[in-house]
Amino acid sequence: MQNYSAESYGNAIAAVFDIVNDDPKEVAGIVDFLRGYVGDGPVLEPGIGTGRVGIPLAESGVDVYGVDISKEMVEQLRTKPGADKVTVEVGDMNDVDFGRQFSLVYLAQGTFGSLLYADAQRQFLQSARKQLAPGGRLVIESMEVDDTRFSHDQYVTTSLLDVTHVVLSAAIREPEAQLLSIQNVLLTPHGIQLYPVKFRYYTATELDEMAGEAGLRLQERYSDWEKSDYTPGDLRHISVYGTN
Repeated sequence: MQNYSAESYGNAIAAVFDIVNDDPKEVAGIVDFLRGYVGDGPVLEPGIGTGRVGIPLAESGVDVYGVDISKEMVEQLRTKPGADKVTVEVGDMNDVDFGRQFSLVYLAQGTFGSLLYADAQRQFLQSARKQLAPGGRLVIESMEVDDTRFSHDQYVTTSLLDVTHVVLSAAIREPEAQLLSIQNVLLTPHGIQLYPVKFRYYTATELDEMAGEAGLRLQERYSDWEKSDYTPGDLRHISVYGTN
């Protein structure tokens, strides 16, 4: 996808992100899951976005820090009730350093894949390892690619179709680089809106190998935030890594 930058996704979708992801039950489940690993806190969310998870977690009594590369996403966060309970910075998740250690670092909704190169993903894991307090945990939600959707490394799907709205998703996969570019297109009587996203996909095995290189060891893995059993090949997994 030409002219795509790290800020492209967040800047495009910030105004509607919470509408598209309006699922209070899921958020409550994520918060409940994460609280099981908080310990004494504080916790860090790289790619905190609009605070969809970070603010409810902070309101539950957890000391939450966050970073996001999209200024627009952070601006949305700062307009929300409870935003004052979160310490947030605009910047690259591989560069921002709050100068302290965390009992938990977590990435939700495939944020780890927004690092578009294997070296950048390894750099993040090494940085996360350094920022974890002794006994701390790193939680990563991952989405794998569904090979059945592709024909010649491309697909076009319709996710919404009614009398006033059409949502199309056009995707191109680059297997050698493990990159997937998706342009989500919203068609309405008022015009066309585009929501691009690009990410580097990986398998659970590759993630474990990269984490191991950073000194992190897999502790638990689930297929969802409700801690359903993970089966190799599942397209979604929640991985919990430890420093010991």
